[in-house]
Amino acid sequence: MTNKIFDFHFHLLFKHYLSNGTPINEQVKTTGVASLLNDLFGGPFNSQSSPDQVKDSQLYLGVASIISLEHAFARRILHILGIDFSHILPLNKEIVNKTRDGKTSYYAEFQQQVKMYLDSKATLEQAPYHIKYTGRKDWEGKSVQQITETLKNDNTQRYLIFSIEGGHNLSDVPIRGTALSRTPELNLKDIQDNSELDFISINLCHLSYIPEQPLGGFAQGLNKQAQIAFSSEDFMPKAGLGLTQLGKKVIRQALLHEKRPVLIDLKHMSVYTRFHYYRYRESLINEAPVVNRLPIITSHTGFTFTSLNNYLAKKQFRSTTGQQDGVFVSIVESENRKIGKTNDSINSGLYGNPWTINLFDEEIIEIMGSRGMIGISLDQRILGAEKMVDSNRPEYFDPEYIAREEWEKLFRDGQLPGAEKLFDFLSIPSRAERHLMLLCLHIIYAVRIGNAGIGWEPGTSPWDHICIGSDFDGLINPINRIDNVLKLSDLAAGLKKYLPVADKYLNTGDGNDTRSLRYNTTDGSLDMNYLDEVIGKFMYINGLNFTARYLSNWEE
Repeated sequence: MTNKIFDFHFHLLFKHYLSNGTPINEQVKTTGVASLLNDLFGGPFNSQSSPDQVKDSQLYLGVASIISLEHAFARRILHILGIDFSHILPLNKEIVNKTRDGKTSYYAEFQQQVKMYLDSKATLEQAPYHIKYTGRKDWEGKSVQQITETLKNDNTQRYLIFSIEGGHNLSDVPIRGTALSRTPELNLKDIQDNSELDFISINLCHLSYIPEQPLGGFAQGLNKQAQIAFSSEDFMPKAGLGLTQLGKKVIRQALLHEKRPVLIDLKHMSVYTRFHYYRYRESLINEAPVVNRLPIITSHTGFTFTSLNNYLAKKQFRSTTGQQDGVFVSIVESENRKIGKTNDSINSGLYGNPWTINLFDEEIIEIMGSRGMIGISLDQRILGAEKMVDSNRPEYFDPEYIAREEWEKLFRDGQLPGAEKLFDFLSIPSRAERHLMLLCLHIIYAVRIGNAGIGWEPGTSPWDHICIGSDFDGLINPINRIDNVLKLSDLAAGLKKYLPVADKYLNTGDGNDTRSLRYNTTDGSLDMNYLDEVIGKFMYINGLNFTARYLSNWEE
């Protein structure tokens, strides 16, 4: 099993960009009261994947995501009981204020971050970092196998490729102003044609409504606790139905560029918009068959542990509609879904997060069928952890806002676009162990759904299409004890301990209990070599192979 690690989604310099002058050779850290609040919120403000941490980690291959700070985040930061605590954070007030006041554009801020990466390139390439930016141009004339061997055998360089998190980064008009961004696809074309950084993917949406440039529906991602730190109505979807015409232009530009196509990352799209994308992609393939070689991806996700068909047909949710401040709102509460148990008599239940930002079963199959990749988030909230004691939940999970038109179409009308104990330990599991259990349940579930939904060729399996998608330094609450890039090297041991238990006891009530690991036919014992193999795939090999395909420009 390799010691190298691949991460499909993390932020290398985002917190440095937002910080008040922290040099890239130092970690962004809170102090005093800010440190206490950072701990209270689960650690989102301190560095988790800075260059200083990466240099000492096992991360040798990854996708660094670039994102412009959204107005919704800048609007009100860390107001508690009516008191503004934002001044205690190490924030660059100039960036926050000009974003809040509309004195800049998202595209301008994106370009500033690209400049920051380029200005830091020479420093990061040298010792002690050995961080090398790479892209398709560096590997022209090389086969996928040659690229794979080079990346695998280079034990000095840490190779980084790049992604764009959020279509709002393409908006070149003042933030939250009256002017509309009318040609974001041209800004993407300019990036594809001229940028010194090569981008593997772009998320069409992120966590908030962008009125000056709506590209498609986004899913609510911030829970009640997160909205104490950052408060804005723009975090709650209110209107829209799937992809907009402007969004389709961006998708066409992304996928049809001849030399540097950019994949569409599903993360943060609403469920209706995701299914709309699957259908729109099919139409593009009919128009330009070359698009078929470009896989579907999601870089940092969780699962709902149900199919959309069952979710709608069995109405595994309840919903309410009404008016808030004169605006129509629709709110959905999904059924809590117990996915496992521990032997902790007080805190035994394990639950997923049923919010529709997470994938349904059909989507796991859709992604794997396209030879795509699923990065599983290390954000404890996305995996399903909610409170310290979380064994007995009410029938329904926390409410989430759904855009009115999407609620009417999907949730109201059901129309799409086109009994054993789990984890029998000698001692009561800690919160950190519960988080690892949830991660392992997500991994086993993805493999189980992939096996059930796709006929796999010899030598291939769902294990080839999942990887780490930590979202470190994306203002997340990382799972306990794996809370920064340095700790990723400890993850393999946790997977080795908990994956076999998850494979045995995962129970979603759908009758599918097919094992995802291999067992010896003679005595039924676990095939440890296979376990090591699939952990190696999840930790590094899948990312290595996927990156090599990208760097060969998706040649077969």
